[in-house]
Amino acid sequence: MKPTQFLRNRLEAIHLEETYEQEILNTAIEQLDNGENEFTVLKEIKAKFRKLVLNKKLSQKGLTLYTELHKPNIDVDTALSSNTWFQ
Repeated sequence: MKPTQFLRNRLEAIHLEETYEQEILNTAIEQLDNGENEFTVLKEIKAKFRKLVLNKKLSQKGLTLYTELHKPNIDVDTALSSNTWFQ
């Protein structure tokens, strides 16, 4: 399974209570379907959720997702950093 499909399936499985939070995820799914880069989509999701956090308008489920999105991915991080070491 491609990473983009994994992210898409993961986002599709999440159902947030607030419509504006769910709309962020639906937009991200559409962007992935249109061939947008996974890292760009994740960056946009984080930015939009961050605005909600700062305005204290993020639900508990949304906050849990936001926290999960900020956890480091050791596989990807190591691959990206080692790529820069050996150039």
